[in-house]
Amino acid sequence: MATYDDQVLEEILNRLDIVEIVSESVNLSRKGNRYWGLCPFHQEKTASFCVTPDKNMFYCFGCHAGGDIFSFVMKRDGLEFREAMEYLAGKAGIELVKSRSGKQTDHRKPVIEVNQAAVEFYQQVLAGKLGQEAREYLRRRGLEAATIKKYQLGYAPDGWTRLEEHLLKKGYSQEYLKLSGLIKRSENRNNFYDLLRRRLVFPIMHYNGDIVGLGGRVLDDSLPKYLNTPETELFSKRKVLYGLFQARDSIRQANKAIIVEGYMDCIKLQQLGINNVVATMGTALTSEQARLLQRYCEKVLLLYDGDEAGQRETIRALEILGNEGLKASVVSLPMGEDPDDYIEKYGKEEFLRYIQNNKLSNIEFKINRYLSREKELNLESQIRTINYLRKDIGQLNSELEKDYYIKILARKLKIEENIVYRELKKRERDISGIKRNKSKIIRDNIKYVNYGINERVLAAMFKKPELFEYIKSRIGLEFLEERDLRALAGIYEKLKDNDSDDHLERLGLLANQQGFGSAFARLALLMEEESLPGEMEIKRFIRQVERKEEEQAWKNQFYRLKDLDSEGNFYSFLKFILNLNLIHHKQSYTILLNKKSANICENPRNPRLLKTNSHSSKDQFFTSYIHAEDKTGCN
Repeated sequence: MATYDDQVLEEILNRLDIVEIVSESVNLSRKGNRYWGLCPFHQEKTASFCVTPDKNMFYCFGCHAGGDIFSFVMKRDGLEFREAMEYLAGKAGIELVKSRSGKQTDHRKPVIEVNQAAVEFYQQVLAGKLGQEAREYLRRRGLEAATIKKYQLGYAPDGWTRLEEHLLKKGYSQEYLKLSGLIKRSENRNNFYDLLRRRLVFPIMHYNGDIVGLGGRVLDDSLPKYLNTPETELFSKRKVLYGLFQARDSIRQANKAIIVEGYMDCIKLQQLGINNVVATMGTALTSEQARLLQRYCEKVLLLYDGDEAGQRETIRALEILGNEGLKASVVSLPMGEDPDDYIEKYGKEEFLRYIQNNKLSNIEFKINRYLSREKELNLESQIRTINYLRKDIGQLNSELEKDYYIKILARKLKIEENIVYRELKKRERDISGIKRNKSKIIRDNIKYVNYGINERVLAAMFKKPELFEYIKSRIGLEFLEERDLRALAGIYEKLKDNDSDDHLERLGLLANQQGFGSAFARLALLMEEESLPGEMEIKRFIRQVERKEEEQAWKNQFYRLKDLDSEGNFYSFLKFILNLNLIHHKQSYTILLNKKSANICENPRNPRLLKTNSHSSKDQFFTSYIHAEDKTGCN
């Protein structure tokens, strides 16, 4: 991946107005030196999304999304940093030139161009004489001309080298044909042949619209039914969702995505007017695909086949979606049916009615699925079912939701609700969220945001570099337990050593590139307020941290003493206490020492120990004891 100089990034920031870019998708109104609007990344009725033009930064007090203009475009359009940068550079009229650290050879663009040319060829074949059989097939499947055009469907004709010959005549390199996977080397002969032949062609698009691969489907019952171009630098089935480019705007508007298993299922649903649908291309849902959807929505509906394999895949997908923070629901079609088959048999209206009447939540589906596998409902199966659903119910934030599913579970298990509730509460500490959570009130004014003391102190440190050095010298940076805050402090520490006055600007730029843009935006807004800690509050904070560290140090010393005591190693025990005395005042351990002396050597074999009181001080005794070559001490 190419990299670019920081000067280029700063030039983009200087040329573009973040208010103008954000206004493309958010209605903003000015209040003071900030602009406010409804957040485009979560549903809300009160504006909590603000843009600060002088900082070139945005932040939402509702969902905590934040960063600079690059971060906004990345999140809005589901782009990677490089893609967002190229988009904004085009708007700013800046030509990007790779730095020395960038790759010298980038095959992405020519491979994309080859794929596009191949799709255009297959479209021409579909529309011509050789595509008559494929057109008849699409007609039987009920696909309309507008749908075929939208998804750029084509047809790969019979023949071994039709595509290769066509593209070579167009001036495309055979090397890029090989890199794209469109042609394959023959095992018996030293020549190449077209990978897709006599197949309906489905272009596979990146979420930005680039064609990264192609899929082919036979028109009869021959095998393999589906054949994709091989995975390349551009194309990985784990990271691509079919139809996402066409569906992403609808997904964002609905805040929900519908996932199906195949190309045709996805296309048929879109044709019905269900535009927020994507497909996993017949493969299992992956974490990468779930994270891709997370850029656009919070909810997912799984619409998988009703057979056993589809049910198993649904359970697996639910776990993946839950791990990525997506709220999932399920519609299970009748056994042996897929969405495409169901629509052809019963029609659009019946299909939509079925979805509406058979939608189950994640937990409801798991309850039904688990109980269907139990041979009989007895005490053991009841306990197993409750334990199986413990985590899912425990992670619910709403007490109303918990109560709702406890009622359903009790009814299915044919036991009383309070029994289910008590059973879940028995291991409350093992699950998160079973306790009642306090509701969070979010307002559109920063002064009402509950900033932690660590955030407030770090903001003050960033605002005053000399304070950064003072606090670091006293207590270090370990008090920053939050990962993002600790990362920001580490970046700032490196920047301040440079002879530059734009520490905060550079910090913001690097923070956004490294994924800490939201945390920095939050701190930057705080730095504008008058609520930063003053001298007295910072001194109290330092004392609290130091006291905490001292307490922890003494706890560690005490645990060490306990270990030495349990080992019966009196010599090491006394030596350890002497070392403590060299660091701390002897009064700090006098009481502890006196207690230990009575317990450790109740029956000593060393007579010198019995004469401890004759020494002018315990320190002299310990010193003489430690340095004496006496092998007759306590065991």
